[in-house]
Order: sequence, then structure tokens, then C-alpha cells
Amino acid sequence: MATCLLLTIQCSWTPEVETSIHESQKGSIVLQTSHALKIPPKHPQAFSKSLMKQILGGISQTQEMGILQEVFLSGSEPLPVFSHTQISFLASHIVEAFSQATPEELIAFSSTGDKDGATQVSGTVAIFSPSIFFLKLQNPGNYIGNQSKMASSSRNLQQHTTLMFSETQAILQPQEAQRFMKISSQDSWIAIDYAALKPSMGNNQKEERQRTFSTNPQPEKTFTDIDTIQKQLQDLRNTVDEQAEEIRRLQQNSPRISQ
Repeated sequence: MATCLLLTIQCSWTPEVETSIHESQKGSIVLQTSHALKIPPKHPQAFSKSLMKQILGGISQTQEMGILQEVFLSGSEPLPVFSHTQISFLASHIVEAFSQATPEELIAFSSTGDKDGATQVSGTVAIFSPSIFFLKLQNPGNYIGNQSKMASSSRNLQQHTTLMFSETQAILQPQEAQRFMKISSQDSWIAIDYAALKPSMGNNQKEERQRTFSTNPQPEKTFTDIDTIQKQLQDLRNTVDEQAEEIRRLQQNSPRISQ
């Protein structure tokens, strides 16, 4: 009994291990074991940088208003969670971290504020089978752009941040997402099935170029031109042969001059 109790205490006290992947003035990326996992993530995982940018760029947030906000502010519109600078920084390093993470680890990230008006944003991400991208923010409130002083000073009165995604058909319902991790009612999170996403404009243009190249009629036209030239040459040979034959015939029929 004492042994079982000791093992239980040891398991509950197991510290979370962190492994740094990148750290700079722009932010940090860390591999982190977590007690919040219910099932192992699908790590390591190869992930497209362009797809990562598409996902991060499509995530926005809206916040519930406190009583004073409802009086002084007209409303809270959805705003991007990440600025363009933050997306560019995070995409490459999170993709690298996904290729190194183990099934026991999440990717913890932190990105500093920038000249675009974004404040520091941090959180954790993971990929679960078959194609679920999971994001949980630690400090929501990353407003971008010129906000009024009232809106800026009243952030502490906001009660909860809700994350949204531009392609609603790819968002998992809460009951589906809760089987991956322990989620508190105070957590700001979103789970996205990236297999359900539409191709980005860049991918569409690339596919269109490939499709145009594969269906280019130029090679067929070239072969047609060669066939035409060969036929013309053959017709010319036939004409020359006919003329040579006519000359021989005329020579044979013409009277010879006696010596």
C-alpha cells in the first residue's frame, strides 16, 4: 500500500521537461512535456511551412466584455491573433520543432511584440492524429492596429477570449477536442482539422502553373510541324522522280542524229 502511494506521489510530482529549440529577440520555441495530454500527439511530424502560415494567419480572437466595456464600447470585433511578422517568425521554427518533438511533448512558443502593433503572444501547439492542429494561448489580448485608449485600457476588464478560424468547416467542436488534452473553462484554445482546409492562393497558383505546363500543346504542335515538313519533302522527291522519269522517256523517244 505504501509502495503504491509512493509511486502515485512520484508520478504526480514528475517535473515537466523543457528542451530549447530556438531563442532570439523575436521570441522562443521550446519542446515541453505536459501532464495535460490525454493521448499522445502525432510527433514527430513533417509539416508544410506554407500550411503553417495559412493556419496561423486564419486564427482570430474576440473577447467578452465586462460591464464597463458594454457601457463605453460599441462592441468587440474579431482581430488577428498573430501579426505578419510573428507569423513569419513562428511558422519556420514551429515546423522545425514538429520534426523534433516526441509523442510526450508539446511545442511551447513565445513571440515578442513588433512594429505592426502586436503585443507579445505565447502558448502551446500540438498535432494529433489524423490531422488536428491544436493551439492554446497563455496570454490572449494581442490586439493589432490602432485601438482607442478606452479599448486599450479596458483589457483587464475582459473576461474571456474566444479563438476563431477563418474556415469554420475545419474547426473541431469542443467535445471532440477535449479528448486530446485537459481543457479548462478559462483556457483560450482552438482545434483545427487542416485536412479540411481549402488550398491557399499560393498553392492554387502553383497547381495552375503545373496544370498549364502539363497540358501545354506546344510539343504536339512541334511534332505536327515535323510531320508536315516530312510529307512536303516526300512530295518533292516524288515530283523530282516523276520529272526524271519523263526526261528519260523523252530521250528514248527522240530520233537519233545519224553520224
